[in-house]
Amino acid sequence: MFVKVTPRKKNGKTYYYAELVESYRENGKPKHKRLLYFGSVDLDTAKRLKIAFSKDFDSFINIDKVDFASAVSYGSYYLIDKLCSKLNLFNHFDSTFNSSNNHITVNTAIEYIKAIVFQRIIQPDSKLALVDNYSDTSLKHFLNIKGELDIQTLYRSLEVLEENFHLVEKQLYQLATNHFQQNKKELFYDITSSYFEGSKCIIAKFGYSRDKRNDKKQVVIGLVITADGFPIKCNIYPGNTVDSTTVIEVIKNLKESYPIQEVVFVGDRGMLTAKNIKDIEDLEQKYVMAIPRAWSKKYLKNIIIDKEKMDKLGDNLYAKFILATDDQKFLLCLNTNKRKDDRQYRQNCLDATKKELDKLISNLSKNTRIKTRDDAMRKAGAISKHNYTGKYFKIQTVDSKANSLGFTVEYELKTKKIKEDKKLDGTFLIRTNETEYSKKKLLNIYKNLSKVENAFKIIKNDLDIRPMYHRKKSRVKGHIYACVISYFIVNAIEYMAKEANLNISSRNILRKLSKIKLLEINLPDGDKKYSLTTVDKKLNKILKAFKIKKMEVPKV
Repeated sequence: MFVKVTPRKKNGKTYYYAELVESYRENGKPKHKRLLYFGSVDLDTAKRLKIAFSKDFDSFINIDKVDFASAVSYGSYYLIDKLCSKLNLFNHFDSTFNSSNNHITVNTAIEYIKAIVFQRIIQPDSKLALVDNYSDTSLKHFLNIKGELDIQTLYRSLEVLEENFHLVEKQLYQLATNHFQQNKKELFYDITSSYFEGSKCIIAKFGYSRDKRNDKKQVVIGLVITADGFPIKCNIYPGNTVDSTTVIEVIKNLKESYPIQEVVFVGDRGMLTAKNIKDIEDLEQKYVMAIPRAWSKKYLKNIIIDKEKMDKLGDNLYAKFILATDDQKFLLCLNTNKRKDDRQYRQNCLDATKKELDKLISNLSKNTRIKTRDDAMRKAGAISKHNYTGKYFKIQTVDSKANSLGFTVEYELKTKKIKEDKKLDGTFLIRTNETEYSKKKLLNIYKNLSKVENAFKIIKNDLDIRPMYHRKKSRVKGHIYACVISYFIVNAIEYMAKEANLNISSRNILRKLSKIKLLEINLPDGDKKYSLTTVDKKLNKILKAFKIKKMEVPKV
């Protein structure tokens, strides 16, 4: 028995007619028998009638009879699960993974890896926190795991992921190039470092820290992404690895792993060495790299840098080819706003250094710590090193009868050096052996390298790759690889939102969807049901961008 509402249009207006009916079958066909006719009603009254004659009406109007067992965030988990299903991400691993660890099966490992990835994206925390909080989240509704999570199984799942990550990379590559239509020729590479809280990991070494933590051992992470930020290759190195030594290995990995005939390798200044360029060309591959600042002086020594003699490629951005040959091009780029900022910053630093040196000179005889010329020069050296413009100063001590110490400090500016550096303000030089690129295309390709920096920023900040306490090499790598998979999903959310003209970041999308709660309701008759909090128009718009018409609740 239920209330049936029939809409009818008349003269452009919709009228609603309500009746209480009972279902029955006649010759196998469902039919309705009218029990009570309510006549014409407005839409709000029709909804109230439906509720009033629903089988659970008594439970909902007598609130004391209802037990609301829990209310947990659900919408963000639902979106990630639907996206993974659509991409066939974890299902694909079921049929391809192997486990050399007798203590964990492939199916169990994949469910646990999925749990780690969900946690990284939604609320990154430790593995122990994942175990402790598992039953208090809606994650259990998206995993095929009976009972609680086990911490040792979580750790072992990282080992399985490390063992099979080459298969994950191939799947990510296929998804990026086929599903998301990414260009598989122009690939972007950079490296970063991530430090450890512990000290017993075998691949953790002291090295140049991009996190400014020289007191911590670290690992180096190399990441290859597409133009839209999809990761397709991740290499992990000891913490003392130098940027440029990884380049050829990465290019060889790409050609061995994927059906790529020719790669345009896009890397930053730290990647460009004479040996790397020769090795890339010996492999018959292409490259796009920025020239290190120190090299630029040599190439631009006799070049006039004037925006009036360059092509305008954007707001305050100018470029022209220089020193072009049959097999390579150099693109000189000038950002006039950056040039103005560089010059102002240099002048401010010069003024600050002069002020400190003048103060030292005027107080020379009053400073009780300075008694010799060496003391004075050490102090002057400390001032110049504190500021990057110290290289523009020539500092020396000279005899002085006016000073009680018998000497004073003098300085002069290296005006020639200032003039040379001033010429390069706001400029950068791009080198490539892909001679078919236009100025604009070459510039845009190089600017896309910032997508790798953004990927590292998300992995470090949003996905909280740190702190890392793992000791086993396989578990350290498995943890980093889980973060890479998480980043792929986050980037896919961002990409799909942009395609649907939804101007919201992936982080905000997940935050907004987390407001959709899953209610677990225990009814008076002993039954249990699930329900969702209201999904308003704004949330529905987000769901529609990902082709989700209706959010389903778990089956009881």
